[in-house]
Amino acid sequence: MTSLHGTQLLAAVAFLAATLVLAVQLINPTPVQVSIANDGSQVVELSNQFQYREVGVIAVSACLLGASGMYLAVSTRREQTEPAAVTHSYSSPLADGTENPAMDSSNSSPPTAEEIVESHREKLDRIANRLSDNEEEVYTVVLDGNGKVQQRTITEDTTLSEATVSRTLDTLETKGLVERKRRGMGNVVVLKELAAYK
Repeated sequence: MTSLHGTQLLAAVAFLAATLVLAVQLINPTPVQVSIANDGSQVVELSNQFQYREVGVIAVSACLLGASGMYLAVSTRREQTEPAAVTHSYSSPLADGTENPAMDSSNSSPPTAEEIVESHREKLDRIANRLSDNEEEVYTVVLDGNGKVQQRTITEDTTLSEATVSRTLDTLETKGLVERKRRGMGNVVVLKELAAYK
């Protein structure tokens, strides 16, 4: 729920006031007295009739109610759809949807590579059961390389074929854990957050 401020608060007050005035006017119309005889001796009171002044108040209240309600709906919808300000371009949630502890936007300085690697090691403990054996093995090699390793090194350090390593890196990239960057004739695999400023 968003808090109201400035013109939104003013619109909310106008909305409530217009609602109250409209409700009172519609529930309690002023009785109209009509003289039937020319000398005014016979007066008839007609209930549930609105005078011109009351019709004007009802019309103004209805317009104010609609305008303030529309303004509140549009302004709160706009606030909800505007993206939140990102304090650091490298700040991103982890693949399981949780916030990366090393990417805490309350920190005034960017996290170090060691902090990012450590946060991914903690993450590996939490999501290991959701990774295949190949994914866990490749991810561990990247972490052991301090978050940056040549793709061919992964093939050399594991029993996996080049094709299997490539497919596994595809799934790890899809999960937002690593990113491949072209370097010369091969690829360098880096942790997703490190890719933003390496």
